[in-house]
Amino acid sequence: MNDEVEKSCPLCAEEMDLTDQQLKPCKCGYEICVWCWHHIMGMAEKDETEGRCPACRTPYNKEKIVGTTAKCERLMSEMTVEKKFKSHKGKSKTSEGRKQLGDVRVIQRTLVYVVGLPLNFADEDVLHRRAYFGQYGKVLKVSISRTASGAIQHFANSTCSVYITYSKEEEAVRCIQLVHGFVLDGRPLRACFGTTKYCHAWLKNMPCGNHDCLYLHEIGSQEDSFTKDEIVSAYTRVQQITGSANAAQPRSGNVLPPPAEDYCNNTSASSARPITKTAINTN
Repeated sequence: MNDEVEKSCPLCAEEMDLTDQQLKPCKCGYEICVWCWHHIMGMAEKDETEGRCPACRTPYNKEKIVGTTAKCERLMSEMTVEKKFKSHKGKSKTSEGRKQLGDVRVIQRTLVYVVGLPLNFADEDVLHRRAYFGQYGKVLKVSISRTASGAIQHFANSTCSVYITYSKEEEAVRCIQLVHGFVLDGRPLRACFGTTKYCHAWLKNMPCGNHDCLYLHEIGSQEDSFTKDEIVSAYTRVQQITGSANAAQPRSGNVLPPPAEDYCNNTSASSARPITKTAINTN
């Protein structure tokens, strides 16, 4: 029983709850959480391709999986607790209210999640450099997805996923627009905003002792917050913020695509702002 509860998603490394464990998306037995499955399907629909299992590359049966996740509509009712959170008084009530945010994920507008990175590029120090993701803005942190043992989490096609944290939202948007759809060393890259969850200690109304904790310690923006059964809305929101991908025609190479000259020479240039500012003001 404990093994089931402590099971982690191989893609995002987050704990898989009962909803995730009931998903069973592929006959090969490769299990992922609901959030990551929706991420794969959302990216595929955006590119007009089929969502496939990361392990065996078999196309997912969307109708069957959607039917399975629909059984877990109870998560919707739990969201009402979040709305009442601010009205709770007293530590006990506050603690109970925060616990209901455990299933909520919040879009991080300075965090970029890239899937499909060839393993020969899997080096945090290298990816941090200006020749790589550093060319799109000031990189604060690069983190390659790893297993519990610390090994790089790689897929059957010899690729991995990576999170890049930028100092500003416009830098993250720039990275997504240029990297998404680019074929690097024969491997198509997929990029979008990353999401995060609430700190376990904060949810229990306890102080967080981890000075490097990357999870949330305050209520996130309501418009950027979603439960697992609201993923479609989440990815619609991401597309609103980042705008359409710049891949008007296939792009490929053995290095990441450089930013447009106006991004490099003038970060406040008008051409760098329209998509971002319009999206930010969208409600």
